Amino acid sequence: MKKILSALTGMLFLLAACNNTKNIHQNEGYTIKGTLKGMDSGMVKLVAYNEDERTAKTLDSVSFTGGTFELKGKAEPQMVTVSIKPGNWAFQVFLDDTTMNVTADTTGSKYYDYTMYDGGTKGAQIKDFTVTGSKNFDDWMKYQDDPVQKKYEPVFADLDKKIETTKDIDQQYKYRDQADSVRKLFNQDREIIVKDYIAKNPSSIVGAYMLKDLYNWYSDMPLKDMIGMTDKLQGDAKQSKYYVSLQDIIAKRNAVAVGSLAPDFTLMKRDSSKLTLSSTRGKYVMIDFWASWCHPCRQAIPHWKEVYAKYHDKGFDILSVSDDSKWKDWFKAMDVEKMPWTQVCDEFPIKDMPARVGSLYMTTYIPFYVLLDKDGKVLVYSGDENKIDEKLKEIFGS
Repeated sequence: MKKILSALTGMLFLLAACNNTKNIHQNEGYTIKGTLKGMDSGMVKLVAYNEDERTAKTLDSVSFTGGTFELKGKAEPQMVTVSIKPGNWAFQVFLDDTTMNVTADTTGSKYYDYTMYDGGTKGAQIKDFTVTGSKNFDDWMKYQDDPVQKKYEPVFADLDKKIETTKDIDQQYKYRDQADSVRKLFNQDREIIVKDYIAKNPSSIVGAYMLKDLYNWYSDMPLKDMIGMTDKLQGDAKQSKYYVSLQDIIAKRNAVAVGSLAPDFTLMKRDSSKLTLSSTRGKYVMIDFWASWCHPCRQAIPHWKEVYAKYHDKGFDILSVSDDSKWKDWFKAMDVEKMPWTQVCDEFPIKDMPARVGSLYMTTYIPFYVLLDKDGKVLVYSGDENKIDEKLKEIFGS
């Protein structure tokens, strides 16, 4: 509390502060007292991840014996990972400025192996754990265990099993399409829950995290909905890193919203010459975000060849932006597909981060399409090719 000159004023200030303690984030520090079942000794780390930059920071670490440990320190309340070695076990808790008691059992953990990918690891997610002493974590688990969310679990499990056991790739993607349709309903239901939570708890950092987590899985969330919920955040929530991230996402989404001048960029063509997007003005241009490894992207190519042939002479063009990190894969796909329009390849200037232009255009999945008018303004921004078709018919006629 800052120094004041008048004792009377000081007393009044103290009384006001006491009455509003619940609304002030004190950052007194966290203590995590843990008990591990199935492991007697090893090393425990408390790791905070920055999803936007794909980086990790170890907040604390400690060796343990007898299956117990204690972590202490000061950090912004946030979702963190408790990582345990040997074995690379992990589970997540929402860090809070309080004493938290954690009990975790390695039995029944979900194992994973990503070593087939560059830089991939293997380990296990601990599923059986409890946390007491943290309202933030309690609120997060209440959200996770909401019956509205839980009802979708068996549906996703059934479709995941079908995808894993089906060898025919076309059939796999039919199941994936079904899963995407279910996931859309799932995310819409989750949005209702998050919106209600933020309305009731506008200062909760958990609310900001819920919204950020929802966007990670629901990048098609209507922008106005995202802005509406973000604008309701206040207090500690507005001071959190999740609020900063949400504001950044909103700014980037506004930059590619319908009616906005599309962000300019320059990328290399196959012959290593450069092409700048703004040089294509004067025509209606569809930016096609794709990759050689993307099955639905390549399935869509015959359709776009028909569209190109139909409208090209009327002032329509396509610019394909590949998400391939290896040019040899890009070359091979172009040789097979023989697309008659301009091709450029995206860049990956930062290790382990998404492609530069794809990130600029907030393409969280592919195929994705952005249709521009003759002045370079966004007409359609969508992963649905039907919306492009409809707009082109509106512009050029059937």
